[in-house]
Amino acid sequence: MQIYGSVQGRDAVEAKGEFMRAWPPSLNPHESGIRKVSEHPEHGILVLAYGHKRYHRQAHTLALSLQRHSPGLHRTLVTDDGNCRAAEMYDDVIEMGAAQSDDCRQKLYLDRYAPYPSTLYLDADAIAVRPVEPVFDLFDASDIGVVGRDITPTEESAWYGDVASMCVKANSTWLPKCNSGLMLIRPSDTTRRVFDRARQLANGYDELGLHPFRRGIADEPLLAMALAESGIHAQDLTAITSATPIGISGPLQLDVLNGECAFAKNGTKVAPVLIHFAADYSSDYRLAGAPYRRERCALRLAQHRHITDTTARSIADLRYGLQCAAFNTWIRIAGRAPRDPSGVFDEPRRRSTSPMAISGTKQPSAQEKTT
Repeated sequence: MQIYGSVQGRDAVEAKGEFMRAWPPSLNPHESGIRKVSEHPEHGILVLAYGHKRYHRQAHTLALSLQRHSPGLHRTLVTDDGNCRAAEMYDDVIEMGAAQSDDCRQKLYLDRYAPYPSTLYLDADAIAVRPVEPVFDLFDASDIGVVGRDITPTEESAWYGDVASMCVKANSTWLPKCNSGLMLIRPSDTTRRVFDRARQLANGYDELGLHPFRRGIADEPLLAMALAESGIHAQDLTAITSATPIGISGPLQLDVLNGECAFAKNGTKVAPVLIHFAADYSSDYRLAGAPYRRERCALRLAQHRHITDTTARSIADLRYGLQCAAFNTWIRIAGRAPRDPSGVFDEPRRRSTSPMAISGTKQPSAQEKTT
């Protein structure tokens, strides 16, 4: 039996998709004048960028896409380098201090960073292809909105670890399997309780038998257990809000300047407002990262260098067109992306005396899938 709770049905999702498409098209900020932002915004974007410098570069690219498609939406950056190039693109900057690890530990403190009555958290490796404002209205009244689907141990036995064991820990018969690259956070006692519980679970990460991520902790299973304890379900909005190309099974149709994004994900057509280039899909070197590199180039030329859209698109296509063509050709022939990066987890080689100091070697898991 499937438990969906507040997950939207197919008709509701299609109706919301129509709502998103009816939203007025983006205005080019070079044509619409100076960007105006509310001094006391009711809602805004929160982005984390710390550790490796590539995350600062990604936060800059995301800000360029937001500047283009949602120029009036307030943006806050949490970073370990307040002087990074990305910081110039955000309305507010919160410095967290240096020497942060590259794992997902800081995402367990989003309740403390979230500065708005309605905060939309986005991973830095995302790009907006259309106005983001409608996303705030798509979630239900839950204090924390996560995108994905609810799973039970009978439906899915493994996700970062044993699902049955996680359900027992959460005292629940289900878990919200979600991608934490997009979360809607509203300040409340429930929100604080969920994140407090996730941080508490992180202290026993190793004992929970969860797979390490980037040789550290993964936030998604911890948040899932904490959300389940509070009765908060995942919401089936992947097709229209934010989707990763993981599981792509057809050509990626993507043009950030013209607001185009569509592809088949696990056999289902999606057209999200944000495309989340998780894992190798934002790589500067692998073939899977070619579409990200092309759109990043187009954005920088159009938004930062003030080159016309037509010229920016031509230059980006000239530079990365062959790589993107090879990427789509591979998918057509193989039916999947080159080196499917969905198994990006480390199997622990040994148990550490400290649950926060986990060492391991790369062991892709066929059972692990990211929403």
